[in-house]
Amino acid sequence: MLDARPALVASFAPTPGTAESAEASGPRPNRNPDAIPDGKATNDTKINISVNASVVSDYRFRGVTQSAGRAAVQGSVEVASPVGLYAGTWGSSIAAYEGAHAELDFYGGYRANVSSIDLDIGVISYLYPGANGVSSAEVYLAGAKDVGDATLKLGISYTPHQDALGPGNGVYMFAEAEKPLPGLPLKVRSHIGRETGVNTVTGTPKLDWLLGADARTGPATISLAWVDARYRGRKSQDHHGGSVVAAVAFDF
Repeated sequence: MLDARPALVASFAPTPGTAESAEASGPRPNRNPDAIPDGKATNDTKINISVNASVVSDYRFRGVTQSAGRAAVQGSVEVASPVGLYAGTWGSSIAAYEGAHAELDFYGGYRANVSSIDLDIGVISYLYPGANGVSSAEVYLAGAKDVGDATLKLGISYTPHQDALGPGNGVYMFAEAEKPLPGLPLKVRSHIGRETGVNTVTGTPKLDWLLGADARTGPATISLAWVDARYRGRKSQDHHGGSVVAAVAFDF
């Protein structure tokens, strides 16, 4: 695996029958596939359970393939409370990694709307069944604000020193924007991130970016995006470099 701690490019979408602005979504929602968990606080008065299954043509995390350029099957379950607390799990097939063929993530945190900004803070752990000494964890913070019909988002995750990752720590910062296209059932989105520290293959800064669009039809969301990464201006050392990634996600 290219990153010291591989992770995901996933697709998650709002649950049918609920307003998107009120939905507590799983990690890296469909409209923000490279982001840390950053859903919105639910407006429900009771506990909300979100279930999602998806297929992606290439499982990428922060621009880097985690499935050797092949398709991956993914799924999630999240439980969110009316007070903003949430917990969930997410899983994906991956390329062989230290004896593991799957990734299983557990995460939890708190979401709230403060002065019209959607805040999300929490911790996520990355586990690899069948592998020893490669699990890790991050803490994260994200904030999103609606500007007209567009949404702007900033986020950061911090990986503290862990024996599985070697010396040092890691920081990932990102910015995103999304906007619906007038008269069309499409949202366009963009993402750029910068990563330093233990989660880069060389320890030197890494940039990744994404430009894509999502279309919603019934319980399904179909996505296409160009995903790429660079290490200090060099082409990323992943399986294919930049490429188009397709995804289909379903909510239940």
